[in-house]
Amino acid sequence: MRITGIILIIIGGLSLLGAIVGLAEGHSISSEGVGFAIAIIVLGAFLISRANKKKEEEEKKKEWIEGKSD
Repeated sequence: MRITGIILIIIGGLSLLGAIVGLAEGHSISSEGVGFAIAIIVLGAFLISRANKKKEEEEKKKEWIEGKSD
């Protein structure tokens, strides 16, 4: 999930950067495209956050099992 989150953040960031560059050159941009890019970035951040939380939960479980068996 962590790698997928990083990839989604990169894709969303590049999409958002492309929209900003296009706007700077005078092209019109759609709000749906910018909204989609932001949604992709948020989804990527959520996946990274969830992967970190899941890793912490596994470490706590491992510590609990090791402490219980001693």
